[in-house]
Amino acid sequence: MATPDQIPTDLTIDLGDDLSPEEFVAAVRNFMGYVAEITESQKGDGADIRWTVKVHDGSALIGVEPSASAPPSRLAMIYNKAEFGPVALARGDIAGAGLSEKAIGHLKSLSDLVSKHQNGKGVNLWVKRKPIGIGAGIARVVRENWETDYHDFGTIEGRLEAIQGDSGALRIRVKDFLYPKAINCIVPERLIENVLGNFRKRVEIAGRIHYRRDGSPISIEAHVIDELPEDDELPSADDVRGIMANA
Repeated sequence: MATPDQIPTDLTIDLGDDLSPEEFVAAVRNFMGYVAEITESQKGDGADIRWTVKVHDGSALIGVEPSASAPPSRLAMIYNKAEFGPVALARGDIAGAGLSEKAIGHLKSLSDLVSKHQNGKGVNLWVKRKPIGIGAGIARVVRENWETDYHDFGTIEGRLEAIQGDSGALRIRVKDFLYPKAINCIVPERLIENVLGNFRKRVEIAGRIHYRRDGSPISIEAHVIDELPEDDELPSADDVRGIMANA
């Protein structure tokens, strides 16, 4: 493992020396993705923070350096988030980690690399010259949490965002304002024309909903798809008061 005096920046990843070129590139990509996600989560109203890459010569230490105009208060929050995220995941507290699904996915990918090289040095995230281990356990925790745990019949409202054919079934995504992540929707052949006609429209989908253990929906097997009116087509508050007054 590297020593603090070797770390080039306040946010650095130490990838060890046993990764293949393809794994090294994938690890760097996931590190950069994690940095981008936690930076975005602390965006606020301040100036954009731009990162430049700093590499320690002759090592697998990849660091990022913030732009000179980066607000110190935002940097402090980013560094705190960068450190706290993997620590929370390692102890199984996915909700408490306060990370987006993309950020969790990046840490899971790094953890998966570690699990393939148990005899190596592993991966360490250095925050303010303090090492934070990315162990194989993070991937296991995330995988167990993201597995479907139960299902029930219900409805989801949202806007159809994507359409993709897969193995004879039509798969679409629905963005429900109640949930930060779009929900996958599996559509039978008989509803294909309905889906095509409602693409990018607001709909209500009824069917079997599959949930994660934390209660967030993963997907829905569509039985019925109904178009919903757009926001500008709904009655205004004045219209509703007028209707009630005449009732």
